[in-house]
Amino acid sequence: MADQKTAAANFTIKPETAALTAEVEQMLDFVFGPTRFDKASYLFREGVEPVAELSYVAQLGDEVVGTIRYWPINVGPTNHPALLLGPLGITPRLAGKGIGRTLTFRTLERAAEMGHDLVLLVGDVDYYKRFGFVPATPHGFVMPGEKRPERLQVAPLKRGILGTISGDIRHIHGRVIAGEAELGSTPAVGARGEFLQVDAR
Repeated sequence: MADQKTAAANFTIKPETAALTAEVEQMLDFVFGPTRFDKASYLFREGVEPVAELSYVAQLGDEVVGTIRYWPINVGPTNHPALLLGPLGITPRLAGKGIGRTLTFRTLERAAEMGHDLVLLVGDVDYYKRFGFVPATPHGFVMPGEKRPERLQVAPLKRGILGTISGDIRHIHGRVIAGEAELGSTPAVGARGEFLQVDAR
């Protein structure tokens, strides 16, 4: 057990490359299972490539033990550009060793440097609040098709952005998602609101 803890401290963070994509997908299948594609958040990723500059992996030696990706989305009637974080996945034997925390902090900082101002995700509120995420539905954000809207969260990367942008999350290519409100509608503020099921999917 001590050897495992020591090894976990030696993981490295690096950009995901095409050569690692198959291993990343294999790890995500193992972590989240084959039903991961049934989640509402995946509907916004169909036909879309993740943001390459924000796709990172954690490696222990040559093994991929962690992954994080972000996807471009639009929000609200103005189609404000934003990011959808997920999946964040860590190989189960190394859960709780700081890999997910390092991946998330590193990439959120990079996203801000790139000029992005909003990041949304579906995940555990207690886990993600450390990164600046807050429940999104009280701020007027809606993910069409999401059955647990209380898990939708948002992190502002620019001061004062919350309160100026709200509405449905929209597919970057304009695909209509089941449950999506009429174009131009905006929900009222105050609307309804890793393997331990805390990771964004």
